[in-house]
Amino acid sequence: MRKAVASLILTLPLLGGCIVPVSVTPNLCREIGAHDGLQIRLAFGLTRPDGSVIERQDWQQFVDSEITPRFPAGFTVIDAQGQWYDAAGHKVIQEGSRIVWIVAPSTDRSLQAHLRAIRQIYQKRFKQQAVGLTIQSGCSSFESLPVE
Repeated sequence: MRKAVASLILTLPLLGGCIVPVSVTPNLCREIGAHDGLQIRLAFGLTRPDGSVIERQDWQQFVDSEITPRFPAGFTVIDAQGQWYDAAGHKVIQEGSRIVWIVAPSTDRSLQAHLRAIRQIYQKRFKQQAVGLTIQSGCSSFESLPVE
């Protein structure tokens, strides 16, 4: 999940006012009380260049110190298995990974700085070439519904 991920990511400059959330199904979104926003996924590789694995406690410390303060409203962490092509070694690399899924309002002016900081700190702390990023616009709702 290093260099090859870079070719799959949306770059942060897109957040500079170019992304305008447009719900694919605006009527449905309104009917269920959902709001336009951004769905963000960050892909973190869990293997250092020397082959050692980033331990769960190191990962959790990173989450607690870097992601939680920037997204206190919440996010989801998904354990995954990643794969990328190592052009230098001419081979496919498979490694454990984690996906952090964040739903945020598109009006959040600090979003670009938060995402950039998280990615840069992770890359530096764990010697990663890249942290993947995908951003999609859509509608979301996290409101409690009455139980029937």
